[in-house]
Amino acid sequence: MEARVEYISAVCNCTYNCLEVTDSFVLFGTNKALAIYDLDEEKVTSTYFCHEGRVNCVRFVKTVSQPFEFVVSCCAGGRLILLENCETPSSKKDVFKYKPLVTQQVNGRCNTVCDGIQLEDGTFILGCITAESEIFMYSTNQTGSELVLLQEIRLNRSLANDLAFHAFEDGNIILALAMDTGAVALYDLDKSNCTDNLFKFVPVLTLQKHEDWVRCLDFVTLETGDTLLATGGQDSFIAVWKFSKSKSDQSSFEFQVHQYKDYNVVFDSMIIGHEGWINSLHWNFEGELLSCSSDQSIIIWENLGDIWMEKDRLGVTGGMVPGGCCAKYFSNRVVSSGFQGAVQIWNYVESQWQLRPSITGHFRPISDMDYDCHGNYVVTTSEDQTTRIHAPWGKTRWHEISRPQIHGHDLFACRTIGEMIVSGAEEKILRAFQPTEIFYTNLQDASGIRVEHANAAKAAFLPSLGLSNITEDTQTAAISLDLPLESRLDEDFIRSQTLWLEVSKLYGHVFEIACIATSPVDPLIASASQATKHQFAAIILWCSKRWKNLGEFPHHKLNVTGMEFSPDGSRLLSVSRDRTWVVWKVMKTEADDFKIEMIDNGSIHTRALWVGTWSPRSNFFVTGARDKKLIIWGCTNKDGNEKYEPAITETFSSSVSGAAVNSDNVIAIGLETGEVELFQYDQDNSSFKNVLKLDCSYAHHDTVKRLRFNPSKKSQLASAGADNIFKIFEIANSGTIQII
Repeated sequence: MEARVEYISAVCNCTYNCLEVTDSFVLFGTNKALAIYDLDEEKVTSTYFCHEGRVNCVRFVKTVSQPFEFVVSCCAGGRLILLENCETPSSKKDVFKYKPLVTQQVNGRCNTVCDGIQLEDGTFILGCITAESEIFMYSTNQTGSELVLLQEIRLNRSLANDLAFHAFEDGNIILALAMDTGAVALYDLDKSNCTDNLFKFVPVLTLQKHEDWVRCLDFVTLETGDTLLATGGQDSFIAVWKFSKSKSDQSSFEFQVHQYKDYNVVFDSMIIGHEGWINSLHWNFEGELLSCSSDQSIIIWENLGDIWMEKDRLGVTGGMVPGGCCAKYFSNRVVSSGFQGAVQIWNYVESQWQLRPSITGHFRPISDMDYDCHGNYVVTTSEDQTTRIHAPWGKTRWHEISRPQIHGHDLFACRTIGEMIVSGAEEKILRAFQPTEIFYTNLQDASGIRVEHANAAKAAFLPSLGLSNITEDTQTAAISLDLPLESRLDEDFIRSQTLWLEVSKLYGHVFEIACIATSPVDPLIASASQATKHQFAAIILWCSKRWKNLGEFPHHKLNVTGMEFSPDGSRLLSVSRDRTWVVWKVMKTEADDFKIEMIDNGSIHTRALWVGTWSPRSNFFVTGARDKKLIIWGCTNKDGNEKYEPAITETFSSSVSGAAVNSDNVIAIGLETGEVELFQYDQDNSSFKNVLKLDCSYAHHDTVKRLRFNPSKKSQLASAGADNIFKIFEIANSGTIQII
């Protein structure tokens, strides 16, 4: 078999230097991986796992040859990596464009910011700042196969927030540091006393203009030959300095003129326009400056002679989430990332900025995921306190089209039942949500799926001091359904206007919700909570028509980690941290209610069970556990009693954390390492054959939390991980085993 990535939901890490943009793609860090978003196809095409901690910075290296040829990135795990473009004309879209050229571990410290520059002889100089504000300078050796430490710059109780290299036209190379003192420290690359190409950076200038920490800086060389340095601070001001060889460039204040070799360094302007911290600055090739601030605005500044004027203002006025992390300006495109990871994109077309669909997704571990009963869309929920809906967008793309729940507690479980969603959180309550008219409109416009609905609320909103989504005509009157689809797929629209209406709350658990199951046949919901004692580990059964508690059903001694109704609705499977599984029979009572009764249970696993799932024909089920084993349990009848016996046992390299079975008895297994493997199970011959392996870059680089096959399309596999990433694969037969 072979797998093709159909959809990747991944967002940018919430750091200030984790995004780069070219004319064809956006490169950003997502958790411990790097991701590429294709601007033409408008989707994330690939991820690449290469770091040991959260990626904190991604930057293109300033090169003497082609731009965007090399990338430098660093992470919280202390790793500094130089990557080289390896794209060829025959490269597949789902293959990452860059490969590591050199990797360096920076003394086990957390790296916050990095930058790189290529010298004329082809060697590279890389610099990084650690969380302890130590600055390390590295250079590649003669063969370019490893990095050599040039020097360690100590700042004597000061903190550096950003660093940037710049090469002047005469060959001089300068390093600028953004300091917490409100100053910018400049260091010159001294080649006069070097041995074995071990250059040193020596301090030459200190530029002081800000009244608070300097957070960001950027260089640009103009067509006139002058170089501009822009610095942004927590004082909400932007300072611009000019490096010029012209003797006429003098300031009216003598102390504002500095000398760097043949250059006059003159304070040019103080730009005032933001109301929050300046988090990011970026020059475009035409000398226009892009600034991104915590006040949620993104401003393009242009120089009109002796004054800098605001040319365009992008971003959000007001809103629910503060600020922006990073913004980049390339050609006719502006790309920015926010504090919840979403990336917004604007294109300059016909003399105006047009908003494009955002890059959206979860920014904390995904805890649960489920298809709707028709396989039209997928619901995911996360510890980032949101529940999201992903649906096809056209023929070759998917996108988040709705965010039914934005909560005040971490969410741990979600399931669909009919058209509704039921979710559970650490608040110990189950909440049920009903779609709104905006959701049906987005589903039809994006996916071409028309669902007949009556009496649906136009929209829902979340009160300022509440956790329950409500609807009110006076509050929803301003919401327009006539906006183009591209605007409705924007992060701000999705976040603020696509909530679902809450229809019920279910109380009964003492501790936070651990898992939920919904019946595909009956109006039944089963739920379980975290538990360390027998009395709290009971399963509660609910009726989704009358929102009634149908009773508690104890058996497990520790919390239930997973539950699933069989596809025919006659059985309920539960697995627990107490290392046991139970098959329950679903029965209808005389009072037109339901109850469950234990049929069989087992305890072969030696560690906690994480997953239990049925086959589509309800004739066997699969369990996976922390003991690294996956067991297939087949149904037998002994003396008229229904019993389940182990048919296949397979051992893996790490804990089994996810599993799913399709109608061809293809079993997908997710591991704690993030890898996904597919096996073909022949029930008649009791054979179990590995047919596909997906590595941590193609699948996940952290625990696989949930796997699901589309109930109406057996070749479509969805996976959700603790790496915050949600993916959909298209599985096809190829006749050979693929190791990706």
